[in-house]
Amino acid sequence: EMSRRWRPLRVAGSIVLLAIVISFLPAGTLRGALAQTSPSVLIGSLGVFLLCHLAAAFKWRMLMGREMNLSFMKAVQAHFTGLVGNLSPLGMIGGDVVRAGVAINDSGRPAAIVVTSIVDRMVDTAALVVLTFIAFMWMGGDSTTVASILWGSLALMAAGVAGSVAVIAFLKRSSNPRLASVRSASQVLLEQPGLVASALLLSVLIQSVLLWMDAYMGSIVGVHASYAAWFVTWPAAKLIAYIPIGIAGIGIRESALVALLRPYGGLPGPVMAASLLW
Repeated sequence: EMSRRWRPLRVAGSIVLLAIVISFLPAGTLRGALAQTSPSVLIGSLGVFLLCHLAAAFKWRMLMGREMNLSFMKAVQAHFTGLVGNLSPLGMIGGDVVRAGVAINDSGRPAAIVVTSIVDRMVDTAALVVLTFIAFMWMGGDSTTVASILWGSLALMAAGVAGSVAVIAFLKRSSNPRLASVRSASQVLLEQPGLVASALLLSVLIQSVLLWMDAYMGSIVGVHASYAAWFVTWPAAKLIAYIPIGIAGIGIRESALVALLRPYGGLPGPVMAASLLW
């Protein structure tokens, strides 16, 4: 009931943000940039997008461990259903809930699925922070805006880790039988730090490929910015898109990317075109 009430506002938020940015563009800039993209590039980018999400589904399933009774194909089905769920009023969180719900129906182990989904989201967020930090240092750390996003993200990550440690400590002390399955699922991941590290490396690789594809499309539509600039701004824009204003980050991500790439030579029209195409 609550989510249905918020959905029109979230849709309106995305539309308003996109409209504001587009209104500042010179007439015909966006249309001209979009016209430069060939069907083959669009088909190729779609293929890259699907392959990256297959890898993301594999990463999520890998975190569950071998004991989980969930096939890779079921994990893929749940993952892509979750992508549709991103359009819910809760955005990416809604997508994670939908993905977990589909997997729970097939596995029958709700606690393990929920714990793994939370860890997977934290891993993906950490991957974006890692990419932003590496690129920020690569570029000499001269953007105060990116620095603010980076430090804010690090603070949120630190809070998330501290919260996770507190929850784990509580679970270890608790003798409540209802929490036994959650405690067991958490313990499995704690005993396999290499598994989480592997998931982080895979997430960094996935995000890097997606970033490269968006930057390549940007070069086609006239974004004259270096790949280093993309590596600084693209992950930062995705982190900003976590703010629950629009639907699936639409509008927020595009607005952030336009603003962040401007100091590095990215004109608003082509940047908006590249982001919308992606």
